Amino acid sequence: MKTKTLEETETNDSYTITSTINKQINKFMTPPCELLTWNEMPKHLKFNPYVHTGYRPLQNFKGCINSLFYMHNETINILTHGIPIVYILATVPPYLPWNNSFRFLSWCHLVGAVSPWIGSFVYHLFMNLERGESIYYRLLQLDMFGIWMSQSFGALPFVTASVWCMNGFVKWLTIVSYSIFCMWGLQKALTAASPWQRRLCFALPFLMRVLLTILRLSKTAGGNPNAITHVFLQDGVSIFGGAIGAMHIPEKWFPGCLDYYLNSHNIMHVLVVVAVYSMHQATVRDIEWMDSMNHSKCGAVLNHTIDIPLLNNLTTESHLEL
Repeated sequence: MKTKTLEETETNDSYTITSTINKQINKFMTPPCELLTWNEMPKHLKFNPYVHTGYRPLQNFKGCINSLFYMHNETINILTHGIPIVYILATVPPYLPWNNSFRFLSWCHLVGAVSPWIGSFVYHLFMNLERGESIYYRLLQLDMFGIWMSQSFGALPFVTASVWCMNGFVKWLTIVSYSIFCMWGLQKALTAASPWQRRLCFALPFLMRVLLTILRLSKTAGGNPNAITHVFLQDGVSIFGGAIGAMHIPEKWFPGCLDYYLNSHNIMHVLVVVAVYSMHQATVRDIEWMDSMNHSKCGAVLNHTIDIPLLNNLTTESHLEL
């Protein structure tokens, strides 16, 4: 009876592992049910005419859950927003200050960073639920609510840092105004009748963040100067991703060729993850900056470009008169 050599045993083990991996890949790439074409889908699920194939049929709750384990044209969208949920909850909390002074802003950031992915993950996973069009629009509203949480609660640390060194009335007027704009945006987001209306419902909060960013650049507002790059990226990358999604680029140029990956919605999903990463980086820097600030330092920040030179001139003139 032959005894297997160590080399033969290792070769057999390697073959077994490779064979198992290949079987799992084949299983993932082979859906248990027949996927549909765009023409076969109900009207409320026909939102991108350039994605021709790979649509899941209407399914029950279990069928939607099982669709996590095979490839279809929503797989990339589900994974790109499902994985960040786990990653953020596992890694972000240790970077935030949970002391009494900044506990609320830390919670705002954590909730704002994770909410859009929860809403998007649930929406994309269950969008083909066989409960009719009304359930689909409830899922879409959940997706929009998650985005709103990021735009409202998630942006509060940025808004607070920007007005940190201003007097109490201006500070609270700005924060309350931003909150009112966000509430207006939520009402518009939940009642929007088209994708463009859903995108434009966040215009007022966005414009206010642009104004605060301009004030930061002019040194009139507060905030960590080292965060300014991420302040630009957190909105700039999101707008770029939204524009790609709205224009259906690049699948418009290659209809039916990018049904499963690298279509506009896939690209937009990745870009908004990058945008929230920048939001996290800017928020951590801003909270650290606020924690290091006191009234005397705030005065130095706000007087850096105007008040200090003026005071120096007045002081010089006074000495000359004496």
